[in-house]
Amino acid sequence: MNDNAESFSIPAEIKQEAQEATLRLLPAKSKRVYEKEMMEFDNWRKKMCLGEGAITEEVLLAYFFNVEKHFAASSTWTKYSMLKSMLKVHKGIDISKYEGKYTGEKPNRRMRKAPDVEYLQVKVALILGVAGACRCNELTFLDISDVQDKGSYLYVLVPDTKTNISRSFTVMEEAFSVNAVEMCRKYISLRPKAAGRRFFLRYVDGKCTTQHVGINTISKTFSKNKHFLFLGSLIQKVLRGME
Repeated sequence: MNDNAESFSIPAEIKQEAQEATLRLLPAKSKRVYEKEMMEFDNWRKKMCLGEGAITEEVLLAYFFNVEKHFAASSTWTKYSMLKSMLKVHKGIDISKYEGKYTGEKPNRRMRKAPDVEYLQVKVALILGVAGACRCNELTFLDISDVQDKGSYLYVLVPDTKTNISRSFTVMEEAFSVNAVEMCRKYISLRPKAAGRRFFLRYVDGKCTTQHVGINTISKTFSKNKHFLFLGSLIQKVLRGME
């Protein structure tokens, strides 16, 4: 039965409906932010006199090149991730096939093959760090209650930012070369009952201890393990901002 399940191909329309349902489940505040990114892209496209059929690789490269002039790399990455989801759901356009030239984003086999018994915490830190463009101190003091499992995605609240303004982001299942949601869920399941409120705990030989992870450890995670993710210029700028 498992073999049949693995060989069964899910129809494209079912995947599309599932993605659309996931976006509908987003909290109202997050949904508005996603819709705002889509509106900004549509407004830019209309300003450039580009029709619906003009959403091509060249157009997207030009758009994000323009965005990067006005926003920090971390903000550009966040805007890119949200627009990527919206285009796939509402216009049926998968821009992942265009990502190589702009972000250098290619599924990295090293991240999939690296044993979880040694690298699970590293993977989770990189996933949350890049998905939310988080600073090291934000990840260090992330509370376990700030990461909410919504089933097909994770909703992450970042209350303590440099500007003292709370923000949030989502982690989708297919955002990386691994199932990011399952990866984070596995890490959470390994927490000892006596663990405190901090999300990141010391991870040794496939087990979490009760000891909190410090900011220096988080910083070294990004500087030493960025090869697990992407090699593109945009992602490298985001990671440098986290160190």
